[in-house]
Amino acid sequence: MLVGLLYLSSVHSYPGSSDGASVVLEGKALIGNLTLTHWALSLDSFWLVDAPVYAVAVLIGGVHPQLLHLVPAIIAVGVIGVGAWIAQRGRGRWTGFLAAGTVVVLLGLPTHAFAQFFLIGPFHVTTTLWCLVAFVALRRARFGWGWLLAVCFLAAGLLGDLLTGILGVAPIGLAGIAAALRARRWRTGAPALTAALGSLVLAEAVRRIAWAIGTYTIGPANPRADFHQMFHNIIHVATWGAALEGVGSQPFGSPGVPPVLGVAHVVGLGLGVAAVVVGLVAIVRSIVRSILTGEEAPASDEVAGSDRRETAWFEDVLVFGFLGGCATFVWFSFSSVAPFGRYLTAAVIFGSTLGARLAGRIAERAKDGWARVALAGVAGLAVLGYATTFVNTLTTPSPTQPAVSLAAYLKQHHLTKGIGDYWSASIVTVESSDGVVVRPVVALAGSQHLVRYTRLSSSSWYGGGFEFLVYNATAPWAGVDAQSAKASFGPPQRVAAVGPYHVLTWAHDLTLRGDGTYVPQPRANR
Repeated sequence: MLVGLLYLSSVHSYPGSSDGASVVLEGKALIGNLTLTHWALSLDSFWLVDAPVYAVAVLIGGVHPQLLHLVPAIIAVGVIGVGAWIAQRGRGRWTGFLAAGTVVVLLGLPTHAFAQFFLIGPFHVTTTLWCLVAFVALRRARFGWGWLLAVCFLAAGLLGDLLTGILGVAPIGLAGIAAALRARRWRTGAPALTAALGSLVLAEAVRRIAWAIGTYTIGPANPRADFHQMFHNIIHVATWGAALEGVGSQPFGSPGVPPVLGVAHVVGLGLGVAAVVVGLVAIVRSIVRSILTGEEAPASDEVAGSDRRETAWFEDVLVFGFLGGCATFVWFSFSSVAPFGRYLTAAVIFGSTLGARLAGRIAERAKDGWARVALAGVAGLAVLGYATTFVNTLTTPSPTQPAVSLAAYLKQHHLTKGIGDYWSASIVTVESSDGVVVRPVVALAGSQHLVRYTRLSSSSWYGGGFEFLVYNATAPWAGVDAQSAKASFGPPQRVAAVGPYHVLTWAHDLTLRGDGTYVPQPRANR
């Protein structure tokens, strides 16, 4: 049921794009090409992160536009399930239920703003899920199958998305150090520390083996934020993070959360912020106490023995994970535009899980009847507010995807193989269920000649036989326009306008090389 609701939220929150479509096609290729030989991918390739999930989906149902929303919804439910399990650990029956339910409310009833990142692929949500699985696997602080599982998930994450290093490897290493200092025994933190280091070694080994066999190439990294932008990003962590939680709307615009429902979202936001602060104070206090007294200092006095260490582990690693999520946003957001809000997704997930654990703790301390009534009232208000906001999202008209009309036009005119700018290419391929294949091109630097886009594409896609070129006339991208089309292939025989797109056809087929170099084109029928 939750998958269905999140699928609907996804459909009503954003239209599919070529970013999501590209990972669908990457998943399709993975079925028969495990190392993605001949592919060129970005630094966050999602090779062993999102791509395998999409490969399973394509294997079951084929290339289909519904995958753009269904697979992210399934992944989101995975995040919610693992987060809820973490939230209830160490709690009693009903307080554990409350803690797990808090995760379901905070993440399972997302605001319109958060849904745009949480329910879209690939925006590092699967990366966060892999990190959560590793956190769970290492909870007992000992070597064994759990340790091996954590190493494998972290290594897979590193091979597909280097943000795993900041969201998973570093938090686990830091939590291991904190555990060792708290217990005054390095052996206590050894499983976490060796898992973090072991994942780096395993990822490097697998990558070298893949290179030897033949695998994808990696494009240059995206720009990083300069010092001035980082300063603004630190402020945006608070304001944008609050907007994702439903407190404010900038820079994500409408539909925001109605003011009357804002109180509920303030509760959710306050719970997460308080949990991070409490967690940081507990880490510092317990380590300082251990150093000063020379005895092991518990991070929490609520539970005893191994349960106490497990409680400390989850709260430590979630705090460090939250800080890592904030750091990725500050470091990678090189301008103040809304799409960079995706880098705060992991911070929201970790903060919500940590907040749910705090909710369980508060519930356990509510001993008398009046305290429980007050707690039930606040919880009911929060659920009502989040549910109403979620329903508002579901009743918002779904954004249109003009690529649907474009795919229909191309099918109708028996144009099934073409080239186009990145944002007009792979999305048409998926929206047409692979019935119309459009491959991405860019204008060669220093000229107007069109060549293969050497990111998120395979060299096997290119060659002769392309029947048309399409580009978005209202938002030209990477030099793909009428001028570069004419310079590359000669004057087109026909130009058709389909919504924002222009479709150009010639009296001859178009040829491109898979290596991205320019091919002189014939100017007459073959």
